[in-house]
Amino acid sequence: MRWAVLVAVTPLLMGFKLLETRNGEVEQGNAALQAGKAEEALAHYDKAVAKLPADPGVHLDRGGALYALSRFEEAGKEFLRATEGQDEALKANAFRSLGNALSKQDKHKEAVAAYRRALALRPDDKASKWNLEIALRKQKEEEEKKKKDEDKKDDKDKQDKDKKDENKKDDKDKQDKDKKDKDKDKKDDKQQDENKKDKQDKDKQEKPQPEKAADNPERLLQMLKNLEANPKDLEKERARIRAVRRGPPPRDW
Repeated sequence: MRWAVLVAVTPLLMGFKLLETRNGEVEQGNAALQAGKAEEALAHYDKAVAKLPADPGVHLDRGGALYALSRFEEAGKEFLRATEGQDEALKANAFRSLGNALSKQDKHKEAVAAYRRALALRPDDKASKWNLEIALRKQKEEEEKKKKDEDKKDDKDKQDKDKKDENKKDDKDKQDKDKKDKDKDKKDDKQQDENKKDKQDKDKQEKPQPEKAADNPERLLQMLKNLEANPKDLEKERARIRAVRRGPPPRDW
């Protein structure tokens, strides 16, 4: 834990050495950079690069000014150009500076590769060794964080899938229930219709039908015997029977 805290608070070691040359712009840029005037130094290095575009040392110095201005991405490009030189000491310095610029951009994996290249060229470079340890520690932390984030994402995706599957099941259960309820309603309606029809048929069967004298010969004979004594009443009864026969059939509802 103590080592982790130390790495977290310890800055990268620059070990930066400016290129010494007789070029006036480079010399003025070096003086300005050493005085803490990075903007002024950059202006001089810009002029030097315009005159010496293929000089790796000039690109190394210009990268140093950009780094001092926290323009790390631009500085990294200049340090990378400086690694094209043939001088091993300059290349080692350029790779170490490139590693620093990459670390400032949180590109720890790339920074580790740059520091290792610097140590391959100059194994006794203490600054590169120290910065490599910092970069390795940060790379490990970054990988652990990435793994945790991926695990969280996987857990969330699984939860979302489970919830989606549960919602699908709920929807299906609801559809099944609605269908059952609908079928039950249809069955109940059909049963009600059948019950109603059965009741109507039963009522029709049980309802007493009015007895017609003309349809009952025995009653008719008895009636005639009772009315023989009075011809007028007999004639009235006969007229009533004829009217009954001509009338509409009796209703059964």
